Amino acid sequence: MKNMLIPALLLTAAFAGTAFTGDASGRYKKEGDKCVWDAADNGPNQCTPVTQGRFKREGAKCVWAGNETGRDLCRPSNGRFKTEGERCVWDARDNGPDQCDPHKAK
Repeated sequence: MKNMLIPALLLTAAFAGTAFTGDASGRYKKEGDKCVWDAADNGPNQCTPVTQGRFKREGAKCVWAGNETGRDLCRPSNGRFKTEGERCVWDARDNGPDQCDPHKAK
């Protein structure tokens, strides 16, 4: 029994390390004047976006997730990005053209 336990623990540790490495991959890459997240790539970031975050689906809603990385998965029909000093922020209660692009490279 003891001889079988050690290989099983080693195998579990190997898979746990692989899963962790997979979650840690991804980086911001420059595409023209945009700074976009590429989850399939790794290494140092090539740029920093003006504003970190992305649009994502939460049930039937499309919401801004400011603490997340990744590509936008949707865009709400109401709201726009507004300039507040040096920042580019999402305002879901305002409409009109965006005043800034959060994915533009700094």
